[in-house]
Amino acid sequence: MTTEHDALFRSWLEDMHPRLARFVDIITPAGWSGGCSRESLVALERHMLDRWPDVASFQQEQDTDFIDGATRYIGETYLRLGGGGWFVDHDPKFVFSGRPCVRLDTVDPLPISPVNLMGAVLSRRTGEVLARVWDGQTENLAERREVEGPGWEPVREPVPGLFVERLGSPELEAWVQRVPALVDVVRSRAGSERARSLDLLPLSLEVLAQVALEDADAGHLAEGVQGDARAAYVAYLGTVAIGAAGGSWVLLQRPDNHENPFVGRPFVERTDSDGDRRTALPDGAVDALLTTRSTDVFARMLWAYTV
Repeated sequence: MTTEHDALFRSWLEDMHPRLARFVDIITPAGWSGGCSRESLVALERHMLDRWPDVASFQQEQDTDFIDGATRYIGETYLRLGGGGWFVDHDPKFVFSGRPCVRLDTVDPLPISPVNLMGAVLSRRTGEVLARVWDGQTENLAERREVEGPGWEPVREPVPGLFVERLGSPELEAWVQRVPALVDVVRSRAGSERARSLDLLPLSLEVLAQVALEDADAGHLAEGVQGDARAAYVAYLGTVAIGAAGGSWVLLQRPDNHENPFVGRPFVERTDSDGDRRTALPDGAVDALLTTRSTDVFARMLWAYTV
């Protein structure tokens, strides 16, 4: 791998949890289970089969958000099952050359390419492709456990963005100090009667969504447009998420990366009981609300963050 390839792949890994959160919160259909389980892979495969009748339609649509998110989700689900890590091999002789792959902590591990698995899902159309890989890797893990002993557990390789400490910054500190005032801005926009319902508890998110849609209809809030109104909704959503499940604000600052939708936009993260980071993207949830006009979008973001 060249230095440039290495830097690009490291950046891809560093964005893992924000991108996963975007996939789970916004891109996948409402009601999808998530949780990096076997059942979630079955449901994801069913969604792909319902959406695309064949491989050609999938390739023609070129939904890069879905492809990137599904690549990450499928790979992370297998890694949380069996340890191991991500890698990219740019050798043209490698069957999955240039594509992110995972290799689990099993006896004689073979590379797994989530992108190629998506192609297999749509070409075979059995509804069992992703689950069969899960089952096969479960058997491989049992085989290694027999070799290593009953106390053996698979080991996950360190991943940039997953296990490194988030660094503070003056920009993050300034944002955190603004949050209480921004929450008050939301309440003022709601009017005195509805402001009483905006108590920073999960049930208030339905009212918050209604107020946000009214702001959008009045021209104060637009998809992809930053500003004080959007910042107020982002602040409220993040505060609810932190209050419900813990965590803290994160603000990535990478001046050389203008294409990453998470750079410069505050989001919240926490570490769950398994040691994995869980992320909520309030800014993305605002865009999803404006696109779908579905008032359960904010609650869905919170659910994905807290489960």
